[in-house]
Amino acid sequence: MKAPLLKCTHLCAHFEVKNGTVQAVDDLNFSINRGECIGIVGESGSGKTQSCMAILGLLPRNGSATGSAIFRGQEILNTRRKVLDRIRGESIGMIFQDSMAGLTPFMRIGDQLCEVLIEHQGMSEAEARTRVLEVLDILQFPQPKRRLRMYPHELSGGMRQRVMIALALVCKPDLIIADEPTTALDITIQAQILEFFAGLKKHTDTAIIMITHDFGVAAELCDRVIVMYAGRMVETGSVEDIFARPQHPYTQALLRATPRLDSDLQADLLLIPGRPPNLQNIPRGCSFAPRCTQTLEQCRLERPELGNRFDEHWAACFVRQPQ
Repeated sequence: MKAPLLKCTHLCAHFEVKNGTVQAVDDLNFSINRGECIGIVGESGSGKTQSCMAILGLLPRNGSATGSAIFRGQEILNTRRKVLDRIRGESIGMIFQDSMAGLTPFMRIGDQLCEVLIEHQGMSEAEARTRVLEVLDILQFPQPKRRLRMYPHELSGGMRQRVMIALALVCKPDLIIADEPTTALDITIQAQILEFFAGLKKHTDTAIIMITHDFGVAAELCDRVIVMYAGRMVETGSVEDIFARPQHPYTQALLRATPRLDSDLQADLLLIPGRPPNLQNIPRGCSFAPRCTQTLEQCRLERPELGNRFDEHWAACFVRQPQ
């Protein structure tokens, strides 16, 4: 059996702030194989993005990571900056949620895209430009030659997001991490970007980690799903089982709050009551207990650990759900 492309064990990410320590990611364990797409799903602040920032060494100065992240047989968590820069440039592509934050505002689009290939692939400027135009053509980027001379602020949000995807793709990475790649885009552009990811998954062995709050995106693209709440994984399984047989009340609540085309579109979506906990003061028992409608007394006293429910499906909950 081949080793996974990326394997994370006991991954934690903490931030030191004025009033104490924020526990953003707590004991996350997962792996991803070549050609596989994993969705990391949860509300804002659940630890989705910070887990990947920790792996890539992109936490802010007040952040720190512990645990292990083995990529292609090499430990990369907290490794040297020079090594991480090379891995991020050649082997792992990152698509940030905020396209303006991920692009250099005073550089032309073409220069930014070509620079990656010249720096990491040793291409000439002409070779880099040819490769960039190939990638932009795949992404259905309109009038690429003309727009390569533009600056980021001169492009629409959808075009900037395609540039971010192109930046992640030009070096043909083994793994792409996409952080909410369709957020704030109109529905037509969203559909085009999701269609592109579906094609990438179908025709290459590139692994994809899709960070999203949208179960619809996960359903369309992912093979497996990790559900996170308050920095912890609370459920994981195949995308089919997560939708058909969710085992954690939080996953069930997220699904009830997600619009579905096969249900009554006039029906009100069921919002999850309350708010996620303060990550500086995690509740003693289950973090979701204050918002859960299925709480047992045990839930308020003990923290549930991930347990196998069936097949490769795991959940951290004391309540047994029908299968």
